Order: sequence, then C-alpha cells, then structure tokens
Amino acid sequence: MANIQLSINPSVKAAIFEALQAGVSENTALIKEAEIYLKTVESTPVFHLTLIEIITNTSVDVKVRWLASVYFKNGIDRYWRKNTSNSIPEGEKSVLRQKLIGHIHEPVLQVATQLAIIISKIARYDYPKEWPELLPSLLHLVRTEDDLVQQRALLYLHHVTKSLASKRLAGDRRAFQDLSSEMYSYVYALYSHLSQTLLQQMEAGNAEIVGATMEKALLCLRVMRKLTVHGFKTPHQTNTVMEFVQSLYERIKNLLQYRQVVLSNDTLLALCEKYLVVHCKVLRDLLDFHPFSFVPFIRMTVEFVLHYLFQPENQVLLFDSFVVQSLNLVKGIVLCAEYRPAKVIEDTKEPATLEAYRIKSEVFTPESLSLMCRQLIENYLLLSQEDLHVWETNPEEFAAEEGGEAWKYSLRPCTGCLFLSLFHEYQSILSPVLISMLNESMGLIPPDDMNRIIKKDALYNAIGLAAFELFDEVDFDRWFSQVLLQELRVKENNYRILRRRVVWLLGRWIGVKLSVDLRPLIYETVLGLMEPSEDLVIRLSAAVTLRSALDDFEFNAEQFLPFLERSFSLLFTLLKETEECETKMNVLNVMSLLIELLGNQMKPFLGTLLQLLPALWDASEEHNLLRCAIISTLVHVVKGVGSNTEDLLHCLLPVVAYSTDSEQPAHVYLLDDALALWQAMIESLSQANPQVLQLLNNMPQLLELGSENLIICCDILKAYIYLCPDEFFAMYGSRIVNVLMEQIVDMRPEGEIRVMSVIESMLVNRPETAASIVSPILPFVVSSLLDGSSTALIITSFFSAISRVVLASKDIFFQVIAEVARREKQTPEFVLDKFMTLWIDKMSSVFALEKKKLLAIALASLLTCQSDIILDKVCGLFMRICETINDILPPTDSGEEIDRLVYTPGHVQADEGEEEVDNEHLKRYISTRRSLDPVFTLPLPTYFRSQISQLEAQVGSSRFQEMTQTVDNETLEMMRNFLGSHPRNNQL
Repeated sequence: MANIQLSINPSVKAAIFEALQAGVSENTALIKEAEIYLKTVESTPVFHLTLIEIITNTSVDVKVRWLASVYFKNGIDRYWRKNTSNSIPEGEKSVLRQKLIGHIHEPVLQVATQLAIIISKIARYDYPKEWPELLPSLLHLVRTEDDLVQQRALLYLHHVTKSLASKRLAGDRRAFQDLSSEMYSYVYALYSHLSQTLLQQMEAGNAEIVGATMEKALLCLRVMRKLTVHGFKTPHQTNTVMEFVQSLYERIKNLLQYRQVVLSNDTLLALCEKYLVVHCKVLRDLLDFHPFSFVPFIRMTVEFVLHYLFQPENQVLLFDSFVVQSLNLVKGIVLCAEYRPAKVIEDTKEPATLEAYRIKSEVFTPESLSLMCRQLIENYLLLSQEDLHVWETNPEEFAAEEGGEAWKYSLRPCTGCLFLSLFHEYQSILSPVLISMLNESMGLIPPDDMNRIIKKDALYNAIGLAAFELFDEVDFDRWFSQVLLQELRVKENNYRILRRRVVWLLGRWIGVKLSVDLRPLIYETVLGLMEPSEDLVIRLSAAVTLRSALDDFEFNAEQFLPFLERSFSLLFTLLKETEECETKMNVLNVMSLLIELLGNQMKPFLGTLLQLLPALWDASEEHNLLRCAIISTLVHVVKGVGSNTEDLLHCLLPVVAYSTDSEQPAHVYLLDDALALWQAMIESLSQANPQVLQLLNNMPQLLELGSENLIICCDILKAYIYLCPDEFFAMYGSRIVNVLMEQIVDMRPEGEIRVMSVIESMLVNRPETAASIVSPILPFVVSSLLDGSSTALIITSFFSAISRVVLASKDIFFQVIAEVARREKQTPEFVLDKFMTLWIDKMSSVFALEKKKLLAIALASLLTCQSDIILDKVCGLFMRICETINDILPPTDSGEEIDRLVYTPGHVQADEGEEEVDNEHLKRYISTRRSLDPVFTLPLPTYFRSQISQLEAQVGSSRFQEMTQTVDNETLEMMRNFLGSHPRNNQL
C-alpha cells in the first residue's frame, strides 16, 4: 500500500485538486476547463487513489469532496472491470477498497451517500471473490454503540444489498439467496432491537432521539426489504421471514398513531411518513414477487385497510402516499393471477390458489365491497383543494396530471384503478350500488353547493371508468339528453367542475353505448365546450373527447362534415393558446387524426396550420416528443394534399433534413416519424429539386444503423429511383450500393429481399447504367445462391436481380461469374455450369408469374450468348421457357396468342382500377413498368421464336438439330405448339 501511495505525483495530485475546486466554482469557463482536464486524467494510474484521498480528507471543502466522489462513482463503470481498457490495477483496487470501508466516520450525509453508492457498485463486481470481508465488516459495524458509525454502516449495507439484489443472472441470484440465509436472522435481530427502542423513545416523547433511531430503523428496514423479497425462493417456508412480515402490521399501527404527535415537526413528520411507506412497500413487493408467500397475509391486509382507510373515524390518521400504497396493495390482491382458480374450481392444482380464493371470498363480502365502493367515490376520488388550486394556477398541468403511471403515486388515479379493478371483479355486487348512487344524485345541484358538486364529479368519474361494465345498466342516450345536457348549460364558475367531467364522460361512453342519431348533438356539444370563452381545462378535456369521437369504430365522416371547419378552427386556436409541450402534442394528435380521417376535405384548412408549424418546430428544440407530434401531423398533411406537396417543401425539407441526420442527437427520437414524412413527401412529388435530392446525403448513415428502419429506407430509395433515376444514379447510385453491399452480408432474409427490391428498381429504370453500378453486390448474390441455404423467397429475389443484369449486360454477368470463381478459387466455367444448373432447377420454386417470366426471358436471352456451357443445358432451358410460356398464355376462343402480362392500351386487367390511383409514386411505378420492364413489354413467345432463329443461325442447322435431340418429347411438343408455322418447327 505504501508503495502505491508514494507513486502519486504531488503535482498531479495538486492539479486534480485544483480542477475539482474549479469544478465547484460559479465561473462557467473554469468549470469547462476543469471538466476537460479531469476527462484527460481520469484513465491514468492512481487517479482514483488521488480522489479517495481528497474525499476522505474532512478538512477539504465539502463541495470539492462531493464532486470528487461523483467522479469516483462514474469511474467505476468505466475502469473497474478487468477487461476494460485503462482498467484500475488490482493493487490500487485493493487500497481503494480498504480506504472506502475504513472511512466510516464520514460526517456529511451527502458525501456518505456517494460513498455508499461507490461501495455498492464495487461490490457488484468484487463481492465475494475479491472483497469477501465487505459484508462481515459492515455487519460488525452496525452493532457498534457509536451512532454515527452505526448509521453510516447501515447506509452502506443498504446500498450494497440493493446492488447485489438487483443482479439477475441465475448464479448471482443463488449467491444472494445463500447470503440472505446467512445474514437474515442477524439483520432481523438488529431491526427488532431498533424497532423496540424506537417504540420506547416514541412513548417517552424525545423527538431528537426518535429521529436518529428512526433513520437507522428505516435503513435497516430497507435492507430487510431486499433480503426478504430477493433473498428467498419461497419466503413462506422460513419462519423468521414470516415473523418479520407479520410484525409490520403492528408497527404500522404504532407509527400512524405517532405521526399524529409530530404533525408540527416537519422534519420528523417527513421521516415518519417515509418509514411508513417503506413498510407498505415491503408488503407490496412480497405480493408481487412471491404471491403464494403472501397468502397468509391477505386477510390481515384487507381487514387492516378496511379498518383504517374505509372507517371515517380512522381516516384522520392517514396521509396521501400511505393511502396510495395501501390502495395499490388491495388492487394487487384483487388482480393477482395466482389467486384466480380455474373456471371449474375443482380443476385448480395449486392448493395456495384455492386458499387465496377462499380468503378473498371471505373478506370481499357484499357489505365490505359496498363500503369500499362508496368510500372510494365519496372520499378518495374527490377533487382536493390542492387540485382546484392547480386547476386555477396551471390548468395545463391539471389537465395532464392523470396520464401515464400517475396511479403509482397520485391518489385520485390510484383510487380510480382500484375502483375499476373491484368493479370488474365484482360487477354483479357493485353495479346496483353505483346505480343507486347515480339515482340519488339526479337533479341539478345549486351552483354554490361546492361539496355536492365535487361529490357528483367523483360519481361521474366512477361511472365513466366503469362504462363497459355498465353497458346494460345505464341508458346513456336518455341520461345525456335529459340530465347531462342540462348540467352543461349551467355556466356558473363552480359548475365548470361538472362541465369538465361531463365532457370527459362523453369521451368514455361514446365508444361504448351511444346511438348514431345522437352523434351530431354530441359533436355540437363538444365543440361548444372548446370555444375560447370556456375554461381552458374544459376545452382540453373536450379536445380529448373529440379525439375519442373521431377514433370510434362507428365514426361517419359524412355525418361530421358540417362540423369540420369549426372543429379545425377551435383546435387551431387551442394549439396557439396553450404553452406546455405535452398539451400542444395532444392537440396536434387530434388535428392529425382529423386530417387522416377527412383527407381531401381538409385541404382548405391546412394553410393556416402550416403557417404555425414552422414556428412551433423552432420553439420546441428541447421537446422531442412535441417535435414527433409535429412530424406526425406533417405526414397526414402531406397525404392530405397529395400532388400539391411541392408547395409545402419549404416547410418539410428542413424538418426531414434535421430529423434524419444521424449526427444530430435528437435523431434517435425523431427518426421513425421523420422517415414516414420523407416517404410520404417523396411519393407525392412529381419532380425533384436539388434540395430534395440533397436529403439522400443522410441515407448512407441511416442504412448503416441496421435493420430497424431498413424497410422504409428501401421504400424511400425506390421512390427516388422512380422519381429521378438519372440524378439518383449520377449522384448517389454507387454510394448507396456500396453501403447496401456492406450491410447485406449480416442481414436476415427479410432485409435481403428489401435490398434486392432496390437493386431491381434500379435495373428496371436504367438497365445499362444500373448493371454497372450494382455489379459490386452481385458476387454476393451469386455466391448466396450457390451456397444453397436460401429460402424460396430469397432465391426468387436473387434470381430476379441476376435476370435483369443478364438482360442489361451479359458482359457484366460473365464478369460476376468470373469474380465469384476467383473468390472460390475455381474456374469460371465450373462456376457458370453450377450456376446454370441451379437456375434451371430452382425455376420450379418461383411461383410469382411476373418473376417466372422474367427468369424465362433471361434464360432465352442466354441462348444466343455463344457459350458451350449454356448450350449444353439447352434441354433444361427449353423446358423452363416452355413451362413459363404455357403459364402466361391464357386459352382464347380465337386461338390468338396473348401474353397475359404484356400491357396494351385498353387491356382490361392492366387498366382496372387505374382511375383510383392518386399517388404520384404509384403512377410513376405503373408507367415505368409498362414502358420499360420487359416483363410487361416483351411477349415471351415472340421473343423465344426470335432467339431460336438466331441460335440456329449461330450454330448451323446440323448442330441445332443435334441439340434438339437432347430435349425430351414433352418439351418438344410444347415447342412445336408455340412455334406454330415457324420454319424451325419442322426440325423439332
């Protein structure tokens, strides 16, 4: 150890210390310089040893020590593992471990917490092999009489057990279970001692002593939580564990009583509430991770919750976070899958499931369920004064607060989740209760009776949550027409609570039970509540309900048209007036849906939206989710305006360019939506300007990202190829092919097919130019085919690309064969022979008629390339070509020879549906294929006859006759039928 300490260069130590001092200064320039310097030295030897000396020197400024501990903590992930570059030497690690565990008297909690995290991170790597003494040392220190040492030892132990418990490999989990069985009784004894001491101190009333003991008991309880939940495969088989869990209920009761004593002591109150919540979390974790071990506590838990949460006289003891934990615990019991028996109960195999089911049946009685239902609505679903204050001061926050996972920590969302779980599970019992409460509440409430208004709001909330379960119980059309509409017409300020809840209620029921005839009145009502004169919270709720109405299965666009202009105008006004990112995003989503559903009907209104979106984009630089919503809206706008997209390019191009630039950090959030916008834009254009082409500079990097966005990237490339083939080939062709060539080697079959579709598109549009550009990727294609492991779809895709190369340039085809031969160390003749044999053999696995004809045309074209190897296989060539001709010639009454794939004006099949094509890309695709693709321009029988004539002219009649003698009779008969009166027919 001494040698390592002496090796620290004093000047380096001083420089690191000065950099840390600069790092906590208020001078941003100094902070930046310090960060750069510390970055350069963090991987050098003894850097972390220098940090630990600074951290443990209590005479150094606390801020400097804290920053040093942060750098130490961050360095563990980078340099502690043995296999990392610049890893910390083993000798230095040993010194660091000793210094860390030796500095147990740290007086500053913030620094001690960082040290605890550091030790836990190291323990994750080193315990037990390199640091076997860690836990024995900590377990010894937690028994000391020194309060500070005991508290710090418990803090370290808490973080170490938390870190070890989080390891998920099977071996690590077994090791933690072994550790838990060894130390559980020891830690439980300490926890029991601390709890008993705490109870005595609470009864004595010394708040200062109580606080110190409670902090230690809290840390000990957190250790027990991890040991209990993650340290045993079946906790209920260990008596000590069950004894510990059972003791929690009595301790919760004592702490709830004590909390009333310290209501005026904010520090102790916060600590007491935190301690209570951790007790609940132990129970919830046991239920989540070991439901069968929790079965003995189901009755105790439900009865405890009924006593404290649902008896009005005990509710004074409660606080929100405790209520949330308790309600979620009951919800966990109700929804636990392990507690559900089979439909035929006798078929249930697990005894613990039957026991849980029996206990649930006994504790969830009609009386207890009715009590819970009424109390949840009348006490816990109520808007609080704090809620109303948020509504008043920050309406956008209020409107958004119930989303996401708010049920985990917020009282009303949590209450709603439990209510819905109970209602779904015990519908037959609770439906009459809820209907009775609804009937009791009928009639208008005086606007000044705020208490009844808030209770009715909670009741309507419950009816909205249970909409599906109440389908047969509530005549919503009648209720809306006779009651809810009347409440919406009351404009007094207090009634805004009910107006907001009623419009929310409409959104919940519109997809459940609402007659079609009533929908226009619903639209009128909702839009009326979106007027600028209304309260902002109500307007935002109405916008959400409008989205539900639009997104409903029975939505009728024709029925909504009279409301279209007004709805878009009100949404646009709402978008301008709101400020929060999430709010704007929600409004944009409604507008996007409106554009998507109404399509062409939206065109007159899109101009105003497009005037706002660029400014909104610029203002949302730090809000990527809002930018995603903007891009999504632009996708629908582009699809809505169709061929008029050119007018929007000034707005679209900067968004696409930025969002698809892999150098921009934000691209990870924006890319998916941006690619959809790019595709919609390029497929709608009738021509490409330089800025549109320049977007392709981003494509190579996107293709290198892997297969996640490969499909849409390939679709974009194909759209460019059909839009502006000459510019594409000249500026980007080779670059794109080279990237695809690098990527295809490691692709799955789906990716290979997509890449080949791009290659084929290039070969369709400019065959000669493309054949040269795509040639670098073709050896891979040929080698993959020869390998014989490809699927039928891959084989079809690969042979299609090769066929188009053959038709474009036979020289390039033979060059590819030669290159494959060179790589395989074979002769070109050998590779060509093997490849042609494979081609003829695999033609039978090609089922798509277009592809089959393409391969046959290519085979026919090879007949005249004057290759003896190919001519030796004339039997197979003739057979596959004749089979294909037979497939594409439909029988006709006149006996006329018609290639069903060749397009001619007036051709019924080709023209069918042409009027419906309203997409520039599809129009170009159809036009190009009809005019350039030999599959649709070249009659195969005619071409085959021509090739037969040319072949005979090349080889002479005698050789030609010899060749035909190798052909089987069935193929010869087909050839005679196809050749008809052709002069060669006599020689077949």
